[in-house]
Amino acid sequence: MQINVYSSAEEVAQKAAQWISSLAKSKIESKGSFTFAISGGRTPWEMLAKLAKENLPWEKIFLFQVDERIAPEGHSDRNLTQLFQVLQGTRLMTRLNIFPMHVISENLENACEEYSGHIEKNTGTGKLDLIHLGMGADGHTASLIPGDKVCKVENQMIALTDQPYQGRQRMTMTFPLINQAENILWLITGDEKKEMLVRMLDKDLEIPAGKISQDHAVLMTDLL
Repeated sequence: MQINVYSSAEEVAQKAAQWISSLAKSKIESKGSFTFAISGGRTPWEMLAKLAKENLPWEKIFLFQVDERIAPEGHSDRNLTQLFQVLQGTRLMTRLNIFPMHVISENLENACEEYSGHIEKNTGTGKLDLIHLGMGADGHTASLIPGDKVCKVENQMIALTDQPYQGRQRMTMTFPLINQAENILWLITGDEKKEMLVRMLDKDLEIPAGKISQDHAVLMTDLL
């Protein structure tokens, strides 16, 4: 794993935006599109706000969600709500191809299959160019929660958590999908995550973050 340490969460967000912009330009030049999945969180939203200012062919960029809470449309718990707030008033709102997880569906299992279909259709292979990940103080990443059955899913790209986490059931990308990504970008900030960051870097299989492939992965942090 490539490790980049910065002085603050703001610098992490800035450097991440620049790195993603460079990767997007390279992928668009080589194959005509860029497929990107984003997780939620304060630093990622700052990153996305900075990325929105980059001069990119946004109509050739396809943005997916890594995970989402099962909550009503427009609810503050939803990552999509926060994402739209970040992008409100920017040119990305009309030019960027955004694929929301359909967590208000009456059949959430079907919604998982449909989202997998969107990924396969827009990548051609099911392999995303970039997946951004964060990590919780308990070692979870995406909505792959310690002890939840979703961590054992092997034959689905998108799945539901078995139990609510912090009050909400989740829809999430699974280990098989995440681990086949062309690139993985970790943004990890916040002192409460120091212990788990060390365990993740040591590939500790007792925490979900430790099960993510470190091949083709970049870590940007202010903790080391």
